[in-house]
Amino acid sequence: GNVQTLNLSGCVCITDVSALSSVHMLDLSFCISITDVSALGDVHTLNLSSCESITDVSALGKVYNLNISHCKSITDVSALATVCSLNFAHCQSITDISAL
Repeated sequence: GNVQTLNLSGCVCITDVSALSSVHMLDLSFCISITDVSALGDVHTLNLSSCESITDVSALGKVYNLNISHCKSITDVSALATVCSLNFAHCQSITDISAL
């Protein structure tokens, strides 16, 4: 599509976001049903704050600005070393940040 900025914050029933890979700025905060974000690696600015069902963010290393704050299920952020701006405040399951 041609959409450059898309705010779907709080859309709790959305599960499949694979078609949104061409969006430049994407806000999916509080979309608690999303589990797979592997298709979103080309999004420039991605807000996944409080997406509690997401566990794997390894495909998001090319995202420029990434917010995964309050994502309680994420444990591994080692693939995110190339992200320019990374917010993972209140991610209680992350223990190792040595790769960053």
